[in-house]
Amino acid sequence: MEGLVLQKIDYGETDQIIRIFLKEGGQVSGIAKGIKRSKRRFPHKLEPFRIYNFRFRKKPSQRLYFIESADQLRDFEPIIRDIRKIAIGNFILELLLTAVKENSSHPELYAYVLSFFDILGISENLLPLWLHGGLHVMAHLGFAPNFERCVKCHAPLRVKEVNHFSPRRGGIVCPRCSPASHFLPVSPQTLRILQFLIHSPLQTVTRIILPSHARKEIESFLVPFLTYHLERPLLTLPLLQESLE
Repeated sequence: MEGLVLQKIDYGETDQIIRIFLKEGGQVSGIAKGIKRSKRRFPHKLEPFRIYNFRFRKKPSQRLYFIESADQLRDFEPIIRDIRKIAIGNFILELLLTAVKENSSHPELYAYVLSFFDILGISENLLPLWLHGGLHVMAHLGFAPNFERCVKCHAPLRVKEVNHFSPRRGGIVCPRCSPASHFLPVSPQTLRILQFLIHSPLQTVTRIILPSHARKEIESFLVPFLTYHLERPLLTLPLLQESLE
């Protein structure tokens, strides 16, 4: 079964627990027994940012899959040469670890993540890329933010107005529905950027030049939006934000 390694955890002297996002089957956890010494069963180390063809077995009473072997299909080597790209990649991996449920198949999300890592490896305009990644991973999992209509009255948004974002409601609140002090401000330019990010394919997103004020606005509500809907803060976010300063 094809899958992307999300995380590895040492278990004893020779074993590792591997968290995997499968192309078909969602997230699974497996134990790779003897991986630190068996080059026959595991000729390649199981590392994040790599795709493998896994062979599993599992008894009904067992929680973990037993990883019999894993053949590497491809890697995303350009990512691990740049600390900024590692930070963005680790953010996406943590997002998947946190949000993708076990045995819940997401083939379209899997395809998006592989395309994201391909483009991340060759891109230099990284800021709009990580925002696109955060928004679209959440959208694939059913948490798409609403940047088109007010989430309270459902009226189309007026892009020339200063609107506001509600992390709890997951979208924009128009100025007629709530006092400005209750939510986070979204300027007209930032709203247009958000609409572009949520509707544009991944291949076009690196063309955006993101003004500093728009970045600050988006980060001011994207971080609490993720925290609220994931029900915990993402540990990779502080390093990511620092690396992109």
